[in-house]
Amino acid sequence: MTLPPSDDDTRIHIREGYYYLIIVENEVVTHHTANFGLSHVEFVKRSVGELPDGAWVGSATKNDGRLSAVNSFTFYRNQLPGPESTQRAVFKKFR
Repeated sequence: MTLPPSDDDTRIHIREGYYYLIIVENEVVTHHTANFGLSHVEFVKRSVGELPDGAWVGSATKNDGRLSAVNSFTFYRNQLPGPESTQRAVFKKFR
């Protein structure tokens, strides 16, 4: 899903092939960083200490012009697309 940019679009622009580390709670990106030098574990530790129950951690990325949320391999043992609720959160926060 890609939304066209507008002058009042406050979403964060992700350049093609770039990543943001993100934490999502209740379909909202609550924490994010473009510092991909951090591991997901260190990002969580610095942002919230421990991942809250029900929260999700992974990456927001843009590839071939498409935004997506990708599971943290460290936390979920795969790098598959995140759940639909995390995809919605990414579309709300990033463009």
